[in-house]
Amino acid sequence: MKEVSPKTPLQELWQWPKPAFSRSKCRFRRYLKLLRKRLGKPAVQNSSTDITFVKAHWYKSASQPGDAVRIDLLVVGAGPAGSCAAYAAAEAGLSVVLIDAKARLGHPPHCGEFIPSRLAQEITLESALIHQKVDFMETRVIRFSDLPEEAPTLLESRVIPSPGLLINRPEFDASLARRAAKAGAVVLCSTRLIARQSDLWRVNSTHGPLDFRPTYVIAADGAASKTLSLLGDESGPFLVGRQMEIPLREPLNSTVVFLERSFTGGYAWLFPKNTTANLGIGMAAGAGEAKEQLDRLHTALLTEGLAAPGVLSRTGGLIGVSGLRARLVIGNTLLVGDAAGLTHPISGAGIASAVVSGSLAGRAVAQAVTSGDNTAIAEYENEIRGRYAGVLNHALAKRRLISGAGASKDFVELCRRTWIGFKEYAKRIR
Repeated sequence: MKEVSPKTPLQELWQWPKPAFSRSKCRFRRYLKLLRKRLGKPAVQNSSTDITFVKAHWYKSASQPGDAVRIDLLVVGAGPAGSCAAYAAAEAGLSVVLIDAKARLGHPPHCGEFIPSRLAQEITLESALIHQKVDFMETRVIRFSDLPEEAPTLLESRVIPSPGLLINRPEFDASLARRAAKAGAVVLCSTRLIARQSDLWRVNSTHGPLDFRPTYVIAADGAASKTLSLLGDESGPFLVGRQMEIPLREPLNSTVVFLERSFTGGYAWLFPKNTTANLGIGMAAGAGEAKEQLDRLHTALLTEGLAAPGVLSRTGGLIGVSGLRARLVIGNTLLVGDAAGLTHPISGAGIASAVVSGSLAGRAVAQAVTSGDNTAIAEYENEIRGRYAGVLNHALAKRRLISGAGASKDFVELCRRTWIGFKEYAKRIR
């Protein structure tokens, strides 16, 4: 495939297909204003192209799929990890393209929307993004009754401090992507990674196929990463996740976790959002069985009087439980967030580590591009392993204990040893 010889942004603008601006003169004026602003931005030494060239080029690229655009960084996945990586690199002046397969970034949410309070100290959260604050986590080990109209039996209960925030995850993701765009990154929704040939990466967008030849790639496309599969690496294992938003009868000040023998290898959660809550489940089973168990729990909460009738929305996805991957850097590709195996193998938590790993990866790429030395790339892997390997390896050992327990007679004791809400969880497995 031939490479495009970079032209000035104004030359590219002149050669754009006229229909792009025939709808509105105002749109043309807005683009010129943005273009002038970008032209005033200082270029980075060793940057392979000006970001305005990329912006002006891809409509032409769509009509000529054989062309390839050189950029400094291609980020795949616009979740917290990807958007933070794109922001860090674009803020340093690199040419960055951030793609995501979703038509609306963050929609639908594939998580419980809980973040620990400490994350709010590392990233600015507007009040509009916060549903509510919680102070505690309650763990309930339960046993379902054979009769659907009866509430489950409570076998064990534990409440521990667990300060955090319930956030509007779709708006949170969108706000991080907007921040990256404001810093100069090109953000493309409805754009899916489809192929790779050596150092050329092809995506399919609403304008047709686009080809990029990035200096670096950051894989931020989740536990079932397409980027990893194109690199010849495998993802998994996973839990199957299902979630519904339900109305509450009364507000709650704590998250609630449910452990039941039929939630094979996983758990269920109730995360309050003022008048509603996210009720979800993650388990080692098929999607149909996960939905069945979630509906069963929903019925139990209705019987108990905790939930009000109705279901406001449903969603689902995969939860990675692999632990930290063997390699976090593959050639010129850096893995971040869930793609790096940073999801906690027991709790499924991953937003905080996604933000941190994405930011660190973006800075590492910026340093490597501007200095011409990739030492920072190796240091990224060392930094991530130093921060998370101990915690994740401990959790992975607990997950193996769960998997090997089978039909353990003492289910309560197994829960105490393997769930983070009990003090016995801290005891290491030798």
